Amino acid sequence: MLLTAKKINKSYQDNHVLQDANLDIKSGDSICISGENGSGKSTLLKIFCGLLRPDLGKLSILDRDPYKQPENLFIKQRIGVLMHSNMLYPQLTLKENLLFFSKLLGIINHRSRTYEVTDELNISKFLDIEIYKLSNGNRRKAGFAKSLLNDPEILITDEPEANIDSDTIEIFSNIFLQRLERSKANLFKSHNEKFYEKCSNKRMKLEHGRLLDL
Repeated sequence: MLLTAKKINKSYQDNHVLQDANLDIKSGDSICISGENGSGKSTLLKIFCGLLRPDLGKLSILDRDPYKQPENLFIKQRIGVLMHSNMLYPQLTLKENLLFFSKLLGIINHRSRTYEVTDELNISKFLDIEIYKLSNGNRRKAGFAKSLLNDPEILITDEPEANIDSDTIEIFSNIFLQRLERSKANLFKSHNEKFYEKCSNKRMKLEHGRLLDL
């Protein structure tokens, strides 16, 4: 399994957001998680990519503990993450951001990989522009480019289709599907029915803190 989560629990004061949530992800899975607003979907994704610790439960990513070193670094170099924040430095150019993160991830051919992902997302013409100067849609594409740099085993994204136009949604969809052809895995949250119908081969719902198959 690429990811195994068992009895994940998370509370914020008296609000029990996650209660015994379980999930297994294997190569070739593309899982969409749905649920009501405030049901804990974003919290769940943050836990699954190691950004947030659960109160209780066990999480294994690539057969390693994401909360220990050097396992944490190993995992970060092999998963891709895109949350609502694009997690980029706004004062740096797109190229500067992608080169910085490529080196951080230990990507040997970091320059060629930077051009490869920006070509794929049709944002190469913005390489020398600071992130804060980009439109919301292009910032989203820039964040997606960052998440793809290491050709991740698992791509974890929170509403990847947010703030982008229909042409870009099509580009994102094709990338998700191409990853499946290469036995990669996707885990994402989405409210866009057309997007998740095309990009997922499994759907789950977070309800009362638990993950249920749909």
